Amino acid sequence: MKNYLRIGASALLGAALTFGVSSCCDEDPDYGNVTPPVVAAVHNISGSIAGIDGLGISGATVTMGGTADATATTDENGYFVFENVAVGTYSLKVTAEGKISQETSVEVTEAGNGKNVVWNVMLASEESVTNIEVGTEGGEGEVVTEALATNKLAEIPVEVEVPATSLNKEATIEVSPIYSESEAVRAVKGLFRASSATEKTLVLGAKLSCSDPTVRIDHPMDLTFNVDEATTTEVKAQKYSNGQWVDVPVRMEEGKVIVSADEFTSYGLFATINFEIKSSNAPIAFRQNVWDNLYGNNDMYVGTASYEYQIGMNVSTEGTTVFTALLIETLARRFGAASYTTTGNYPMNVTLPVGTKLQISGVQQINTVTASVGEKSVSGTQYGDVTIAVATSNRQHTGGGSKQ
Repeated sequence: MKNYLRIGASALLGAALTFGVSSCCDEDPDYGNVTPPVVAAVHNISGSIAGIDGLGISGATVTMGGTADATATTDENGYFVFENVAVGTYSLKVTAEGKISQETSVEVTEAGNGKNVVWNVMLASEESVTNIEVGTEGGEGEVVTEALATNKLAEIPVEVEVPATSLNKEATIEVSPIYSESEAVRAVKGLFRASSATEKTLVLGAKLSCSDPTVRIDHPMDLTFNVDEATTTEVKAQKYSNGQWVDVPVRMEEGKVIVSADEFTSYGLFATINFEIKSSNAPIAFRQNVWDNLYGNNDMYVGTASYEYQIGMNVSTEGTTVFTALLIETLARRFGAASYTTTGNYPMNVTLPVGTKLQISGVQQINTVTASVGEKSVSGTQYGDVTIAVATSNRQHTGGGSKQ
């Protein structure tokens, strides 16, 4: 009888345990097919502000206008960033003490991915002006163009010789370098695609001016660009007159281009340059790129992902002649100066339920840019926009529409 009781008790206990386990499992959520969270795409605009010498400008102010207005101040490298920028078109303007301000337009488009649009710009100095006092015996003066700190051959002396009979009266005239056809450094911000284009490009220039509008040039003065023999064979001299660049009388003498300046305006040496761009993508490194809560015990919060990327451009060619040095300057003014590594932040701000996973990845556009005239060429590596993708999934490897 006791044995029957023991067997009966054991059977009841087993049944109770079985019922209890079954009840517990029925109440647990199904973590195998949890809906992953959706992560919104986030966009930034960042870049570097440098002088013509290629050195970063600290304390420059970048103003962004468009769907939102904001300002940013550059750090010791000349770096700035606008974070969490909405899709749209923005005007960017940069100002810095003692520099000529510049502006451009940047477009942030919605393509499903997060984007860090990169803008690099170089600012010319306001101080690079020489005053020439012209009296009854004429006058003369000189100004030296700015160049990358590592490209001294591109620092070109530009001389002005004013004959006694040149002006209709005594006056003070000014001569200053110019670095683009718009009479100042113009930053080019656009989409980099594999391309090749030949353009007439200003490689060296100077502006003659006078604050007294009654002063006129009755007889031409000499405006001399001290270059080298190679440059004299590759350039064409023009002046900006009546809204366009036109040919101007010139003579070449022992590596000098001597322009016959007959009005107060801008004068430039132009070369026909072939610009070639070859683009590729390189992965960027995140400090953490995976948040795995597939088999966790609690919800997991994911805030910001930090990553490193490059700003600016590395010139891989050394200027061995004045002309190749001028080609390097042209390349730098279009695509940026010395490069460096900086840190970006990509906010996600989502909660991962148990049974889900988040992974982030990104690439930066790398542009190999070349400027060539005949057999003479210079090259550099320019670092472009960053594209970031975020993907979430569950145990079934199913995304919840959250891939960026």
